[in-house]
Amino acid sequence: MYSKGKYAASNPFVRRYDVKVITSLGFALVIGILLFSIIGSYHTTNTHNDLLSKLVRTAGSKTVLAFTMREAIRERIDSLHTMAIQPDPFERDEEKMRFFGHASKYVRARQTLIQQIATAPEREIFQKLDASARQVGAPNNRALSALFDDNIPDAEVRAAVQASIDGHLSLLRVLDEMVRVIHQTTQNRINEAGESFQETMLMATLLGMVAFSIAVITAAYVVINAGARNRQLSHQASHDVLTGLLNRQAFEASLRMTLEHCEINPEKHALMLLDLDRFKVVNDTCGHAAGDALLKGLSERLTDTLRHSDILARLGGDEFGVLLRFTEPDDAKRVAEKIREAVQSFSFSWENKIFRVGASIGLVPFGREAISLEELISTADACCYSAKEEGRNRVHQAQLNDENVRRRSGEMHWISRINDAIQHDRFVLYGQMIKPLNRSLDDGRLVLEVLLRMTDEHGIGLIPPGQFLPAAERYGIVPDIDRWVVGNSLRWLASLGNQAKHIRISINICGPAASDPQFHHFVRECIQQTGVPPESLCFEITESVAIRSLSNAAALVNALGDLGCTFALDDFGSGLSSFNQLRHLAVDYLKIDGSFVHNIDRDDINRSMVESINNIGKKLGKRTVAEFVENDRIKKILQEIDVDFAQGFGLHKPEPLSNIRRLILDADNHDNLFNSIVA
Repeated sequence: MYSKGKYAASNPFVRRYDVKVITSLGFALVIGILLFSIIGSYHTTNTHNDLLSKLVRTAGSKTVLAFTMREAIRERIDSLHTMAIQPDPFERDEEKMRFFGHASKYVRARQTLIQQIATAPEREIFQKLDASARQVGAPNNRALSALFDDNIPDAEVRAAVQASIDGHLSLLRVLDEMVRVIHQTTQNRINEAGESFQETMLMATLLGMVAFSIAVITAAYVVINAGARNRQLSHQASHDVLTGLLNRQAFEASLRMTLEHCEINPEKHALMLLDLDRFKVVNDTCGHAAGDALLKGLSERLTDTLRHSDILARLGGDEFGVLLRFTEPDDAKRVAEKIREAVQSFSFSWENKIFRVGASIGLVPFGREAISLEELISTADACCYSAKEEGRNRVHQAQLNDENVRRRSGEMHWISRINDAIQHDRFVLYGQMIKPLNRSLDDGRLVLEVLLRMTDEHGIGLIPPGQFLPAAERYGIVPDIDRWVVGNSLRWLASLGNQAKHIRISINICGPAASDPQFHHFVRECIQQTGVPPESLCFEITESVAIRSLSNAAALVNALGDLGCTFALDDFGSGLSSFNQLRHLAVDYLKIDGSFVHNIDRDDINRSMVESINNIGKKLGKRTVAEFVENDRIKKILQEIDVDFAQGFGLHKPEPLSNIRRLILDADNHDNLFNSIVA
């Protein structure tokens, strides 16, 4: 006992209070590390979850605004369709007010969305959206003018309305691209936040393992909890919040995987795009809450209609997508009809009101032949709109010889080529002489019509305007081409120096430019910058454009006519009903439509038509010009008829303005000018 007590007294570490202090310090250190690890992990998790929640909410808000803009565009398209078929002018005017109301809805959503744009890709696509929206303006004005002008033929009205609709469709495609950019940006930021979170949690886990096994359990729990949270957010990012179906981004990802699999092992699949008919009636009658309820109920009905292997997605608004994998085209058509019947039979009740909707479905079988994702979706979208144009509530299946699908695809291909040609100066100007048929009309000047060609990307040939101008007109790019032609034509004329006063060039002006009040300002600036004499300029406007926008065409003629420019009415005679209106258009020349001229030596009716048009032109006090003069027989007949001027391959074949410039500058004197070019 004594020796034990003596040992205890000599060794302080065995005393009770020393052990307690060491143990307390040890546990305090472990608990402190554990608490630090837990608190740090908890804070990191909350911060991460808050960030992800904010990202998802922001993405959802942006997506809703984008879909609101998309819905406004779709409603404007519906309004255009309604106005086009509405015989009652008062109801058509009322629909016009709704048309402008949809524009206000679009603008409000845009103003809200622009405040939430935070990344470079989003700003870039927003700029692209605004550019597309500006391009829609001119076709809209033309369509509205045509719809309320009873003097315009129905075919031209339909063409104007279709041009406006096509502009809206291009805007819809940019909006779809914006939604994809928003989703992709959000997903990237979620991934970045997830990577940062994983690094932090790894450090917390290691620190917890060193401190105590409880820290390991706690860290594991935090990681598991965070993983579940990430999976939940990932699910929300790839699924539609309202219906629980896949969203557009996830659907396109599935479609892309199917296309990639087809490259390895070709199989037959089918894509359907489904757009609800009369859905707007539900929203307008009972509000968006009713519309949301209808979409949820209809989504369940569609899910029950399809196989488990099929993929159903809500692409936005009232638009759905269906991917039928490993399905023969005939079976796909039957499934599409089954879906259409399921939608048609779906009865929706809200506040004692019963609604029924329909479905316009675009069906595209694929898998055997190579096709890009963009082309596949574009084709399906075109088929969906074809189904609407054919009367709605039907299935339109793409065929190998589907002219509409080929035309849309071809025109979209031309758009990029035209923009590239404008950007890289790959247009070429040609000239063709216009000769007087009566020597008394020869004022000694060389008269040339400026013609446009495009150089192939690989420099192996020239592309005539008939191949690219229809697409340019359809998608509103012609004004850019016109400005390029005017600017380069005037610079070419200025390069001739003093010889410019002996030359007169005729430049074709398209409908949008002729209807643009700012175009004559552009021409004035070009004249001022190049110093060319205005008397050397003649602008040709087609008769159909002049009649469609008579006031704007007259304003252009008056504005530039005051400078000394002259004007010609091209393709005259193609719209005989317009003669009375053209009496008030101060043009100098009438160019008789070449379709009447090219065979007047073999067709008496065409000869009579040319005689009549020439007489009317003379009565209007204009000089007449005959196009498509291909041989001396036609030239002689035109002289007998007393047509003033002639133009065609029989007189002069078009050649590059660069060649004509060299011949002009190399001519010994002005008298040899004509002979040099003709030779």
